[in-house]
Parts: sequence; structure tokens; C-alpha cells
Amino acid sequence: MDKIKVAVVGCGPVANGHFSGWKKVKNSQIVAAVDVNESVAKSTAETWIHAALAIEAMKSGAAVLIEKPMTMTTEDADAILQCKKTTGRIVGVIHNWLFDRCVLQAKELVKKGSLGEIMNVEIEALAPPSNSMSANERHWCHTLPGGRFGEMLVHPIYLARYFIGEDIIPVDVQVTKLGSLPWMKSDELCATFKSGEKMGRVYASFNSSRDAIFLSLYGKDAILKLDIINSVVTVLPRRVTSRFNRGYDSIRQAGQLTKSAIKNAAVIASGKWLSGLQKYISLFGESYLNHSEPPVTVEEASEVIKILEQMCKRIQEIQGKT
Repeated sequence: MDKIKVAVVGCGPVANGHFSGWKKVKNSQIVAAVDVNESVAKSTAETWIHAALAIEAMKSGAAVLIEKPMTMTTEDADAILQCKKTTGRIVGVIHNWLFDRCVLQAKELVKKGSLGEIMNVEIEALAPPSNSMSANERHWCHTLPGGRFGEMLVHPIYLARYFIGEDIIPVDVQVTKLGSLPWMKSDELCATFKSGEKMGRVYASFNSSRDAIFLSLYGKDAILKLDIINSVVTVLPRRVTSRFNRGYDSIRQAGQLTKSAIKNAAVIASGKWLSGLQKYISLFGESYLNHSEPPVTVEEASEVIKILEQMCKRIQEIQGKT
């Protein structure tokens, strides 16, 4: 069987997840880890060279796995897509929240029709000011269009595309500043999306008391609430409002929380727990060995970048007025 030889470019904190993920993939071997010093990293990050690195790797004959955001512009995304078509290389993009345990469970429930037609999706992504990216004045994320939001908005965009429609468009984007970090022009965001007649909302904050990621799906037959960080899934089915049903509903929700906690503890104890990043890397390794499409293709990621670019332009417009 083919051996997957892995080179990781960029050895910041996120790289630890890549290393641990690849160690769990059979027939893979990490053969190189590449990084540059901080001053060079900061200057190159200003032009966000994912595209140049990916294209160079493809032309050399390598399969490529790109961190999100794949690029910051549709022009660079198109360049990667064209090189992929020309070289025929396998290229994947890491949209890891789609592969977290509870999100995979949500995807299965949606496919089965357990929620009925999805009418709305809401995503909340919260982090404290002490977050390693936000608190570091020199971090490259602050040089991106949209600043810290330019780095993280990809996550809610691809979640919204998956659950309410691939043709989503950003209807409104608003940002403000409530925190005290002077190098962050904005640290609160609220945005709305639309796909046909369906709506979605994203709230992001870097002033939270704790890290938290919540996903809510509102279906015609049931509501689904996800606590992604704690991997907790709560299903709220139809009910007739009464004192008895309210009490029964509370007991049922408590039971679901207990069940999730026990199940998560068992998986962790067994050593089989995989983060969304590790799960994605495992699936990408399989696609490489099978010469098949990766879990997230360049074509899908390119559509996400189009939306990201629009949102970041709106953020910059607002920041320019303040």
C-alpha cells in the first residue's frame, strides 16, 4: 500500500493538531516540518501566501492539504483551482468544524429528516480577550482584511452553506468594538445570511467569559442545539404547551445531557476520541490512498472564500467610517 509522506508548513499552535492527526492515520509518516522566524512570518502573512505555497507544491507533484481560510481573495482561490485542474493533484481544505463529533451527528439527523425542513441556522463563536490570537499584537491574523474575523469567519460560513444552502449570500454584516485591545479595530460581529427564503445568523465575540461554539438548527419538526466544544447534542421535538409537557421536556433534555456526557467520557477513555481536525485528516488520508475526492474540495472552499471576501470588505468599510 502507498505510504503518505507528510510535510507540515508552519509550526504554530495549530500545527500540533495536524501532527497528532497524521499520527493516527495508517501508512502516514511525517517527514518534514517547516517554519520561518516571526519577523518573516509577519511580513509574508500580510500577503497571505497559501495560494503560492499550494500551487508550488502541486506543480512539484504533491497532494496538498490547506488550512482555512484557503486564501483571502477569490483571485487566489481561482489560481489554486486552476492549478488543481491542470496538475490533477488531490487538494483538500480543512473545514474542521464540519467533522466534529456532534456536527457529524447533526448532519445524520438532517439527512434522516428528523428535524423536517431546516428553516434557519444560528452559529455563535465566542472567545475571551486572552485568546492566543487576539491577545498577541504581533499575530498575523491582525494583518488580514477583516482582522481577527478574517481568520475565523470561514467556520460559520461553511456551516451555514451546509445546513441552509450552498447559494447563501451575506445580507448584512455589522461589527463594533467593546474590548480594550487597541490593535483590534473590531471585536464583536453580527451577520445575517440568506439562501432563497431561508435565513441564518452568525454572532462572534472576542470579549466572552469563555470559549464557546454553539450551533442551532430550526426545523419544522424539531429544533437541534449543539454545544460543539463540549460535544453535546440536544433535540427539542414538537410539543403541545402545557405544565405537564414542560416538566417532561426538562427531564428529557437533562437525560440527553447525561447521555452525551457518559458517551463522551467512554469514547475519551477508550482513546478513540478524534477532534474535527483529526477526523478530517483521517478522511483526507483515505482519499489520498484511494485517489478519490477529499472531504472538502477546492471548489467548495472557493465558494466559501467568495462570501468571506464580501464580508471582510464590509468590515473594512465600517472600520473606515469609525
